[in-house]
Amino acid sequence: MLRRFSILLSIIISSLIINADEKKLTIGITDCPPFIIIDDGKISGLTIDLWNSISDSLNIDYDFVIAENDKVITNISEGKINISIAPMMVSSAFGNSTFFTQPFYISNICVAIEDHYESGFVTVIKNIFSFSFLKTIGLLMLINFTIGTLIWLAERKDNPAFSKKINGIVDGFWWAWVTMTTVGYGDKSPQSKNGKILATIWMLVAILIISGFTATISSELTTHRLQNNVTNIHDLHKMKVGSVEGKSSDIYLNYKHINTKQYPTVEAGVEALKKGEIDAFVDDGASLNYYFNKKDKNLTKKIKLIELPNNKEYYCFMSSDPLLVNEINPYLLSFLESEQWNKLLKKYGLIE
Repeated sequence: MLRRFSILLSIIISSLIINADEKKLTIGITDCPPFIIIDDGKISGLTIDLWNSISDSLNIDYDFVIAENDKVITNISEGKINISIAPMMVSSAFGNSTFFTQPFYISNICVAIEDHYESGFVTVIKNIFSFSFLKTIGLLMLINFTIGTLIWLAERKDNPAFSKKINGIVDGFWWAWVTMTTVGYGDKSPQSKNGKILATIWMLVAILIISGFTATISSELTTHRLQNNVTNIHDLHKMKVGSVEGKSSDIYLNYKHINTKQYPTVEAGVEALKKGEIDAFVDDGASLNYYFNKKDKNLTKKIKLIELPNNKEYYCFMSSDPLLVNEINPYLLSFLESEQWNKLLKKYGLIE
C-alpha cells in the first residue's frame, strides 16, 4: 500500500513539473526606446535582445503582452503578467509584493529644456527695451522731477542758478539727476538753508536708489538666462515639468513631490516643450538621447539635455514571483559580464 502511494505521489509530482516546464510565461512590455521598440507590430530593443538570450539559456517559453506604462504594476500584482522586462527603477513605491532582478542598466535622469542662449550684447539690448526696465526709468524720472520741483521752490528767490520762472523746474530737475548720479558738475548748488537740508536728504536717499537700481538692472539682464537653468532635481520644483506617465522617472518625480504633466510618449512630451506648454521634460538619459539622435538631430540646436549626475536610475526586470527572479539573476549577471552585452549597448547607441 505504501509503495503504491509512493508511486502515485511520484507520478503527480512529475506531472506538475512537466506542466510547470511547459507553461508559457507572460512577458509584459511597453514601448520605451531604446530598451523596447514597438514599430508596426515589430518588437525589438535592448531588453528584448537581453531577454531572448536569458530565455534561451533557461529554456523558457513565453508570449509578449503589450501593457501601458501606468498599468504594468497592476497587471503584475493581478497575475496578468509574470514578469515585466520594461526597464523599471527599484523603488519603495512598489511595495513588498514586487521583486526585482539585478540591475542591468544604470542611467542618469535627464532634463530637456529650451536652449535660450544668446550673446551678451543681444541680452543687454533686449532688456533695455523691456517693460520692466522702462518702468524703472519712468519711476526714477518721477522721483527726480519731484525733488527738482522742491529744490526749485526753495532756491528760486535768491539763487540765480535757478530761474524764478516756471521753467526753473527744469533747472531743479537737472540738479536732481546730477546729484543722484554723483556726477557733480557744480553748475548749480543750493544756497538757502531749506535747500541745503533738502540736498542733504536727497544725497543720502539717492545713494540707496542708485544701489537698488543697479541691482534691479543686473537682475533683469541675467534672469532670463538663469530661469531654466537646472543643476539638481530640486530646481524642478519651480518649473512646469512633463514626464511619461507610469515610467520610472515619473514615479520618482512624484516621490520627490514634483508636480508633473504626464504624456503618453517621449515624442509627445518633447512637442509640448517646443510649444511652451511645459518648461522642462524629464526622462532617463538613454531614452532622450536615443530619441534626439533618431528623430531629429537638429532638435539639439533648440533644446538642450542636462543630465543630473546625482540622480541615477537602476533598471531591472520586475515580477511578483521571487523564485522566477532568483532563477533569472545568475543568467542575467553572466550575460552582463559578456562581450555580447557590450555589443548590444553599441548596437542601440548607449556606448561609443
